[in-house]
Amino acid sequence: MKLQNITLENFRNHKSTSFDCSQGVNVFLGDNGEGKTNILEGISYLCLSKSFYAANDSIVMNVERNDFHVKGNFLSDADIKYYVLISYFSDQKKKEVTVNKSKIEKASALIGQFPIVILAPEQNMITLGPPADRRRFVDFIIAQSSRAYLENLLDYRKILKHRNIILSEIRSKKTTNKDLLEPWNTSLLQTGTTIMLSRKKFTDEFKSVIKHAYRQLAGESEKPDMFYEPSVKMDGENIDYLKNKFNSMIEKNLQEDLQTGFTSVGPHRDEFVFTVNNLQARSHASQGQHKTLLVALKIAEFFYLKERCSETPILLMDDVLSELDMNRSQRLLEETSKLGQIFITSTDERALKWLPVTKTESRKIYINKGKIDYIENIKHV
Repeated sequence: MKLQNITLENFRNHKSTSFDCSQGVNVFLGDNGEGKTNILEGISYLCLSKSFYAANDSIVMNVERNDFHVKGNFLSDADIKYYVLISYFSDQKKKEVTVNKSKIEKASALIGQFPIVILAPEQNMITLGPPADRRRFVDFIIAQSSRAYLENLLDYRKILKHRNIILSEIRSKKTTNKDLLEPWNTSLLQTGTTIMLSRKKFTDEFKSVIKHAYRQLAGESEKPDMFYEPSVKMDGENIDYLKNKFNSMIEKNLQEDLQTGFTSVGPHRDEFVFTVNNLQARSHASQGQHKTLLVALKIAEFFYLKERCSETPILLMDDVLSELDMNRSQRLLEETSKLGQIFITSTDERALKWLPVTKTESRKIYINKGKIDYIENIKHV
């Protein structure tokens, strides 16, 4: 998949920005606050119908307007053209998603059609933060590669929300009818079991991809691994065993759930553990190992999506070079430049001195106050 061009209208500090994209490496240069990351956010909207950075649509809208529009033309690996338009209207609190001039009713339907991998400083929490950050990382990958998983995940969140509302109402004595929980318990069991089995299968497949990517970055001296620790004990992929165990834990934890007003067992309590040299990365990895592991995870994500989606993902890298030392920056650029179309932001042009020669033209795009100052094409011979 390649993004051929993009237009931002009333998006963050970009009132009207439009440019053609290099099919290889695109580098956005400029000082902090000039609008480099905003362009990556725009690309995120085209691929996901939302920002990878902002919590909601109104935040990315230019403060002087009540709407924004992001437009882009894609060319798939099979040479199929797509025109994507994302529009948001604040007065109606309405977002419209259009692909090839046809409106998409559910914005989530866009996820996976234009696969994307995002590497940004905030994602350090994948290896450093609480379990929720790792669950989010895994869910994002599987959701892009499986429509069924995405639907199950969205359903599960709704089920969990409704069950928690009833638990809270019983706790506050707004109702005493515990039978109201039964249909939600059944739904929680069915949907949750499916999600956990999918996560187990994903982990078994993904860990080998991580090991290969890490080896390319750090050599043979460090050995990474990944483990799935579900909140319900599993016996391989035995669905009957998992359902019985899950059901018994729902019943066993009922009193605790009633006291807290929250559901204490299910996929929303799962953990994924990353290790380096058999030690848990979150608590034992060095700063350099954390950074290398995060990059390896993102490269692994790229190859996993490429295979599962039968489409080459677009790679976004937001201000990551400043986080790395010289050797790791060089290896990152060497490895990622081989992958496909890349969009990188940087405040320092010198950080790109290791940008390797590629078959496609690289492009430096200088951003100043939400506008393009000029574009420099780097042709390779």
